[in-house]
Amino acid sequence: MTANAEAKRLLRTLVEAASGTLEPVTHLLDQPYTDQMGSSHGAWLEEIQQAAISGFVHCAARGITFAEESRVEGLYGASLEAVYPGASSTFMALARTYWTFKVVLLGWRADSCLCVRLLWAIDQAFAGVFFPTPGPFSPPKELREQTMRVIIRDSGAGFDEEDYIRGNCYLR
Repeated sequence: MTANAEAKRLLRTLVEAASGTLEPVTHLLDQPYTDQMGSSHGAWLEEIQQAAISGFVHCAARGITFAEESRVEGLYGASLEAVYPGASSTFMALARTYWTFKVVLLGWRADSCLCVRLLWAIDQAFAGVFFPTPGPFSPPKELREQTMRVIIRDSGAGFDEEDYIRGNCYLR
């Protein structure tokens, strides 16, 4: 399977997990991103991004991962359990879904096609709230928690919001 085909499969999995669709822009996914594309299809692209973010929660609730966890450990040098000691099972489910997505995404250049560009934008939006890197641009914990709650609740995935928040290492 080509990288573009794999990227489309990954995006489709996330979007369809939240009952979204790629249909309005499917014909554009293999093309390089242009500003004109953003102007003409911006509302659809935003809708797809929001569905994919919600799709992470659905995938985690279903135990879906995108690569072997050993790839995460191989890339970062530690297992997810070692990185997140004491995390709840709900937090770990979302961590597995996200980090297995991330290791796949790291093999793709954001400028290769619209689909991969979308996946990188989804990663940035999702990670900024759920798996932020420390630094001056990281939103305050209270704002991240509030946003996490909204995303989890609005996803409709039946994900245990309270267990996730209680067992979240980033909010301690």
